Amino acid sequence: MLRDAISQAIYDAMASDDSVHMFGEGASVKAHYDAPQIERDFGSRVHTLPISEDGNTNFCVGASLVGVKPIVDVISSDFMYRAMDSIANTAAKLGALREQQSTIVIRAEFLTGGPTTGQHPEALFAAIPGLRVAVPSTPRDAYGLMRTALETPGVSLIFEDRMIDDEGPWAETDLRLGEPVPFGVIRCRQQAMHGHVAILTYGIMRQRVERILKSQPWVQDPHDENNLRADLYDLRSIYPIEWKGINLALRRAARLLIVEPDIVYGGVGAEIAAQAHDMRPGVQVKRLGAPRAVIPASPELHRHLLPSDEEVISAITKWD
Repeated sequence: MLRDAISQAIYDAMASDDSVHMFGEGASVKAHYDAPQIERDFGSRVHTLPISEDGNTNFCVGASLVGVKPIVDVISSDFMYRAMDSIANTAAKLGALREQQSTIVIRAEFLTGGPTTGQHPEALFAAIPGLRVAVPSTPRDAYGLMRTALETPGVSLIFEDRMIDDEGPWAETDLRLGEPVPFGVIRCRQQAMHGHVAILTYGIMRQRVERILKSQPWVQDPHDENNLRADLYDLRSIYPIEWKGINLALRRAARLLIVEPDIVYGGVGAEIAAQAHDMRPGVQVKRLGAPRAVIPASPELHRHLLPSDEEVISAITKWD
């Protein structure tokens, strides 16, 4: 799934570029279990570092200055807070301070069951100049975004959502890998004949919303003009964001529903809503996401923090 696709992207990058190295706490162990082909073929470029997220990221910044392309595995998204200084104050500033930009990729997973596991800091990093931030929702996009991150100078953050791999029968298994996916290009997942509502989402909520739309034939019925039809777009990267694509989506639909896996307050959706009003005055906008609450310890309760099927359906169908 996502982890397999990212491991394949790293393997392919290491096979074609000797400067790509993996770093992290238990990096060799993770390569052994997740990507044994990396350990087998490129073991000398897999480096296990001490338990020090901030120090490890700074170490990789230094390595990038001498031509190494480090992939820094911070493991859990919650540990990104420990590496905030080295990412925001050091890595993100390299492009402004040096004539030649380094290539650095920082990778972390959203896990399940809190209160300090599975937090979503992506909006915080999206606000920091010098960083690219991606949250793929399919294996194909995860592969392509990782390849782009490793082939493009600059600092890229790739967040993987463990829920996408865990949610079984309707988890997408699109493994047509091989092509880089550019940052800042939204992907239309579903387009109605006549769109009345544009739905923007990313990560696990893209997967859930797509399942909901496919289970509700009235949303897409081309034979009933009274039915509400929905277009679905996957952001894929939350910085940069493809504002041109969002503007085109709003030309088809005067209503915008933003569904995000993060806390709504101060989140990605708030920025998109503000920009949407600037681009298309009069557009109706709704936002769905998680409440500003501490993640419960139970993974099942954690899943209930996200918008339910009923909430999504109600948001699509009920407009003032």
